[in-house]
Amino acid sequence: MDGTDRHPLSEDDFALVHALQLHPRASWAGLGPVLDAAPVTLARRWARLQGSGHAWISCYPVVGEDAMQVALVEVDCAPGWLAGVVAALDSEPSVMTIEYAARGRDLLLTVNAASFTELSGLVLDRIGRVTGVASVRTHLASRVHREGSRWRLDALDTRQVAAVRALRRADTTPQAAGVDLRGPVYAPLVRELCADGRASAAELADRVGRPASTVRRQLSALVRSRALVFRCEVAQLLTRWPICVTWWIRLPTAAVEHAVRRVRTDPRVRLCLSLTGPENLLVTAWTHSLGELVGMQSALERSLPQAQIVDTSVILRTRKRMGWLLHPDGRATGACVPVFPG
Repeated sequence: MDGTDRHPLSEDDFALVHALQLHPRASWAGLGPVLDAAPVTLARRWARLQGSGHAWISCYPVVGEDAMQVALVEVDCAPGWLAGVVAALDSEPSVMTIEYAARGRDLLLTVNAASFTELSGLVLDRIGRVTGVASVRTHLASRVHREGSRWRLDALDTRQVAAVRALRRADTTPQAAGVDLRGPVYAPLVRELCADGRASAAELADRVGRPASTVRRQLSALVRSRALVFRCEVAQLLTRWPICVTWWIRLPTAAVEHAVRRVRTDPRVRLCLSLTGPENLLVTAWTHSLGELVGMQSALERSLPQAQIVDTSVILRTRKRMGWLLHPDGRATGACVPVFPG
């Protein structure tokens, strides 16, 4: 399938994606009654969406101050070197997301590491030394308030949403004890799940060379530990929100908590981070149009009178999202660099 195929998704497709956003590893049998479709029909529909790159399941360790360290890195490239820099960063596991920005920076990267020391080495010794990189500016995330796994389509009704959430609660409780994601038992499974978030125990067992019964037990522990985020993605340009924007906001420290509460009520918001430095809050949203973007910014300024929006960066194109490489039209290429430090 080439990049010119832009057939819109059907309402049934959007409903399936919304359901998988709520419960990415839900069984087809469990979703069948909710979506009024036979399990085999849902399986075929998902295979088509995944195969065409219109939707996919990503997986990554939970981010935050007690888990992965996260930063936003602005990159400026020497003239003529943009494509070369992106090609070099494509294969870097700790560079989760690569976005082409409209102004102020050539690239905006979302990066992760298992510790502050490793994060410093990533920025200074690996990204900073890529041939063609002219400069980098790093913004450390002190807290993750919202990230893309919480963003939803609006294809299901209230009853259906409640039913899928009930399925997820039944499948993931009680919470299991913590697991060592980087240890020899779980690390191979995590890497496989990063590239195929719906992989079954049998499929994982075949890939890592272990008995299926052993992997079934280990996979259950991984899922119930809640140390991993499973996330259903959709090609953005096929949604009603094709415009991605990032705002860099300066606030008095005492006003950040109120601002976060306000921002998190907007369903268009994909990412909200507290940052170190003078611009101490970052908000990324998907909007319907550039006009809606301006209206949303005006609404933020009215509702947060103490806030100063220092910079607005519209994303021209996303090359990589949470490890998955994307076509220019936003579809997944099928290539994934697992987001897994170490």
